[in-house]
Amino acid sequence: MVDRESNGILKRLVSQWDHLKAEIERLQSAAEVRPGDGYQVFQPVDSEAEGVAAFEIQPSVFNLPERANDVSMDLFVVVEGRISFRRREFAEENVLATHSFATKVAYFRHRSTSLVHVYGAHYDFSLDELGHPVFHAEMRGYPELAEYVKECYGVGNAVDDRVTGLLKNVRVPTAQMDVFSVFVQLCADHLLYTDSGPEEKAAFNSLLQRSAFCKGAAYQMPHLQTEEARTCYRSRHWYTAIA
Repeated sequence: MVDRESNGILKRLVSQWDHLKAEIERLQSAAEVRPGDGYQVFQPVDSEAEGVAAFEIQPSVFNLPERANDVSMDLFVVVEGRISFRRREFAEENVLATHSFATKVAYFRHRSTSLVHVYGAHYDFSLDELGHPVFHAEMRGYPELAEYVKECYGVGNAVDDRVTGLLKNVRVPTAQMDVFSVFVQLCADHLLYTDSGPEEKAAFNSLLQRSAFCKGAAYQMPHLQTEEARTCYRSRHWYTAIA
């Protein structure tokens, strides 16, 4: 049974998903994401941490042009992950404060004989792990996620994996790339270009504005709250000092 806080947060996540779908259509009418039902995408799960509402994000598959001015829609991007929020902040302040997250993303080019796995990454959050930036990305191969492309879009091609085998423990400091951050990135990378018109620009601005629906996890790290860190975005601020 889903408790009151989890249900309230779930409704907020689904509302954000619905808004994303609407703005993708404004950006590019042929672009699509499946499944369409946010309640299929976001699943409440038990949390190991006390006072936290946790959710798994089931694989969602975006069908996009590789570049916004391309005619063909030959790029498929699979996104899955998890995210959790603090219950007290939601119950008392109606704020979605991120407690933790992890995101997987896999890119596939659709070719006549294959789905070519061309990029994959794991975005993570490490509160106090030696040598790990607070927010970071690791390049990874996820050829198995091609199954969701086949399931959602009926693409039955074999997988040509060009990613697996890359060095995994290169941790690049990033912004907080939870699934909703990745959704915005996908729209920016593949649905906007220099000749985008007022309607497309308005749709993207709407996505940026609505992305304020949740608070990032940086509030948990005192070393990211210093005046220097607020005005300097060099990667050294992302690492926890060695005790």
